[in-house]
Order: sequence, then structure tokens, then C-alpha cells
Amino acid sequence: MEVLCIDLHLHTLHSDGELTVEALLNLVVSKNISCISITDHDTFAAYDTAPKVAESLGVELISGIELSSMDNGRDIHILGYFCDIKNAEFLAALDMQHKRRQERIRASLEKLRKLGFNIEYEQVERFCSGASIGRPHIAFAMLELGYVDTFPEAFDRYLKEGAPAYCPSMGFTCEEVISLIKNAGGLAVMAHPEYTKADDLIPKLVEWGIDGIEVYNYKTAKNIKKYKKIAKKYSLAETGGSDFHYKNLNSLGEQRLSYSIVEELRARL
Repeated sequence: MEVLCIDLHLHTLHSDGELTVEALLNLVVSKNISCISITDHDTFAAYDTAPKVAESLGVELISGIELSSMDNGRDIHILGYFCDIKNAEFLAALDMQHKRRQERIRASLEKLRKLGFNIEYEQVERFCSGASIGRPHIAFAMLELGYVDTFPEAFDRYLKEGAPAYCPSMGFTCEEVISLIKNAGGLAVMAHPEYTKADDLIPKLVEWGIDGIEVYNYKTAKNIKKYKKIAKKYSLAETGGSDFHYKNLNSLGEQRLSYSIVEELRARL
């Protein structure tokens, strides 16, 4: 019997990924992955074309998104699956989030200016093919202008949390994001918990209605047992994905995740 493999955490150039929807789906097929979710940051733009392309390639596509939320200054990412991508309340919230993203980028650029880097917003925007502009697009601009030698250097020296040009997200609260997802008929899942370093928040997320936790992720590979235990304690679904952005930074298809993960999510619907 053929083993069906999944990946429920993928990004395209509609947010901060490298590939077009078509290129990503062709890569998925080459890796023998049967079911995916495109989870671009704060946008459903990929779903303008993804369903048709996925169908033509025989890939099962689950609607998905990765939303930014805030808890006491911490940036908490929450994945939404099976949402109605035309839900009016959700789309209005995304529009507000896009404006906040633009404000955040402008604030970071102002900090960079004070450090001696002359980067215009339009130079950053040029690297953003979709509606969801973010720090990676600043990094690409810095690389092109010769201010850094590598993409990771831009983050490590200037853009990551604690770095001199970092500006915190201006997103919704975790409770608001979970409510948005569930009101759109979806399931809410805490993304890459080890990377987020907010285990103390999990009981509150459960109280607010979180449905699952991303146990299987390249950022949590060393702590799978830990997060499986947490998922069992709070009766949460265990989900997983590569969090794929760029071909040279994380590898799609390295984790062979079972289709049973999707079956469990569907059961919770």
C-alpha cells in the first residue's frame, strides 16, 4: 500500500517564501508528498491559483494560513487550517494586519537609517511579490545593496529579536487570532513551539480554544517527545510540516509525515 506523506507548513512568494505557487507544488510532487497546506503569513493570496494547480498535479490541498499574534511582547505564530478563505470577518482582519506589517517595515527601516543604511521602502517592497511584506524582504534588499554578505547575516546582526533594527509585531492577541480562525470554520494550531519558546503560554492557548500543536517541525526535531507529551496532556492534535521558505535554508520532504495527521484534524472538524 502506498504511504501518503503530508506537509502542512509551506510558504510561497506571496509572503516570505522563495517559490511561486506552481514551482512549490511541482517541488512537492518531486518529493512524493501527497497532501499539503500553503500557510503564507497573514494572506490567502496563494489560493487564487493553488487549488487549480494542485488538482492538475494530483496533490490534495488543505486551506491554510499562518497568523501573527502577540502575548506580552512575544510574537506567537498560529496556524489556521480548513478556514473559509472568503470569510468577510477574516478578510477584514487580514487587511488590517497587512497595514500593520507595512508600519513595522517602515519602523525597521528608520532604525536602519540611524545605523547608516539608506534603504527606501520601495526597494524592500520590490522583493515582496504578494500582499504580506516582512523582514525577509528587508534582508533581500540589504543583500542586494551590499550592506550584508548573506541573508542570515541580515537577520543575525540587524533584524532578529534583540537586534538593533528589530521592531516587534503589531498583531492581534492570541485569543483574537484563535477566535478568527474558529469563526471561519477552521482549526487553530500553535506553530513551531520550540522556536517560539512560549511553552508557558500553552495552557492559556488551550483555554482560548487552540486545537493542536505543531509537534513535527524542523525547528522542533530535537523535542518531538516533549511536545507529543504536551499534546497528549491537553488532548491537542499533533500536526507537522517543514516550514519551507527557501530551498537552501530548509529542506522540503526530509520529514515523512503520515496522512493520519490530516485524518485526526478532519475528525476534530
